[in-house]
Amino acid sequence: MNKLFTILSIVALGFTACEGDPGPQGPPGLDAEIPAVYEETADFNFDAEGNLWTSQEFGYNGILDGDIIIVYLNLGDGLWTNLPVSYFDDQGEFQYVYDFDFTSGTALLSIIGDSDLSTLDDFYTAGVPIRIAFIPSDLIAQFDKTPTLSELMTTLDINESEVQLRK
Repeated sequence: MNKLFTILSIVALGFTACEGDPGPQGPPGLDAEIPAVYEETADFNFDAEGNLWTSQEFGYNGILDGDIIIVYLNLGDGLWTNLPVSYFDDQGEFQYVYDFDFTSGTALLSIIGDSDLSTLDDFYTAGVPIRIAFIPSDLIAQFDKTPTLSELMTTLDINESEVQLRK
């Protein structure tokens, strides 16, 4: 009986909550305006050692882990395609890809490929129009596949005039 009492005492002690200093106040709430579409201009720099091109970082505040980020590349004449996207030329294939870091709130685009990318024309590496779309996780159920930019803007009721230009 004594052993049972000891075991029950230890278990009860384990379920007892400790109380102490509540700690410092956390940061204020996030003020992200999403869903949203931002238009940016990407300029890429060549990394000869890695044989890839990387853009400047694009920073955004208030994006939560779990939100959906889609990057679109302007193909001209109002046509946009989502990344990754592949191009083929006489030297081989190259792709535009992106990574979004939720901790820092930054997007970084890269051009990767299977041939010497140092010869890419400025058309592909300088002043490249992109759009970055942010979709709150609770709205992603509205899409059964990765939407085109037009589908995304129609479904989320974002007008062309509401695209936020950042240069």
